[in-house]
Amino acid sequence: MPKSFWITKSKTKIAIKLSLLSAFIGEVVSSSTPPLEILNPLTFLFLWGFYGSGVLLVRELWVRWGGNLTSLMLLGIAYGIAEEGLAVKSFFDPHWIDLGKLAEYGRFAGVNFVWAVWLSIFHAVFSISIPILLIHVFHAEYREEPFLSSKGMKLIFSLFLFISLVIFAFLNPYPPPPFQYLLAFLIAIYFIKLAQKLTRKTTSPFSSTAPISASSSKNFIYGAFFTLSMFFFFFLVPETAIPAIIPCVAAIYLIIKLYRRLEGLKSEPKQTFILILGLLTPFLLFFDIIAELNGDVGMAAVGISTFAILLLLLRKLQKEL
Repeated sequence: MPKSFWITKSKTKIAIKLSLLSAFIGEVVSSSTPPLEILNPLTFLFLWGFYGSGVLLVRELWVRWGGNLTSLMLLGIAYGIAEEGLAVKSFFDPHWIDLGKLAEYGRFAGVNFVWAVWLSIFHAVFSISIPILLIHVFHAEYREEPFLSSKGMKLIFSLFLFISLVIFAFLNPYPPPPFQYLLAFLIAIYFIKLAQKLTRKTTSPFSSTAPISASSSKNFIYGAFFTLSMFFFFFLVPETAIPAIIPCVAAIYLIIKLYRRLEGLKSEPKQTFILILGLLTPFLLFFDIIAELNGDVGMAAVGISTFAILLLLLRKLQKEL
C-alpha cells in the first residue's frame, strides 16, 4: 500500500478496524451472513471491501465536513440507499429473498417502501454509525482527523463504485424501474448535500436543548427499546392490517430521536458506549440465538461472545475515564 494512501500508520490500523467492524455488525451480527458463510475467503473479501469502503467514505466525509450527529444519520441513510437501492436493487425487486411479508406489505408504484425505510435505517444505525462511534469512543484523539489522504479517498471511492457495479450486474438480475431508480439516486445525493450543510457549528433541525440523562440504565434501555421497536414495526406490524405508513412514520420519528440522544451524549463516551450496547443487545442475546435455532450454525456463539467482549470493553473504558 503506497504511503500516500493513509495519512499515518497508526491511523491505518484504526481504519482497518473500522472497516472490519462495519462488515461484522452489518452482516454477521445481523445474521445476514452467518459465520460459516463469512469464513469463505471470497465472501469475506467481497463484504469487507463493500462495507469497509462504504463506512470509510462516510466517516471521511463526516469528519472533513465537521458534521454533527444528524449529518452522520443522513450519510448513513444515503449509504443504505446506495447499497440496498442502487446496488442490490432490493428496494424495487418484489421477489428479493429477504423480503418475506414486506414483498406485499407497503409495496407501491414498483417500490418496496416499508423494506426501503427499514433497510435505510438499519444501515444508517448499525452498518455505519455504530462502527464509527465505537472507534471514536476508543480512539477519541482521532475523532476529528481524517484517516485517508486525498488519493486514498479516490481509491476507496473507486473500490466502492466497482463493487457496487458488480453487485448491480451479477447479484440480482432484476431490472429496476428507471424513474424510481433515478429518484432513489437523487434522494441519496440530496441527503449527502444536506449532511454537508449540517456542521458542528450549525444547529441541526433535529437538535434538542433538553438535557440528556447520564444514567447508564436509561441509556441502555433506550438503545434496546429502539432496536426492539424496529423489529416490532418491520416484522410484526406487517402481519396485521395496520396501514404501512404507520410503522414507517413511527420508525423515522424514533431514528431522529435516537440521533438527538447521541448528539446529547457526544461528550460522554461511556454513555455513548452503553447506548450502543443497548442497541446491539437484542441482536446479540436474542435474535442471534433465534437464528441459531433456525439453522444458522454459529450465530449463538457470535452473539454471546460479542456481548462478552463488549462488556470487557466497557470495563476497560470505565477504568480509563
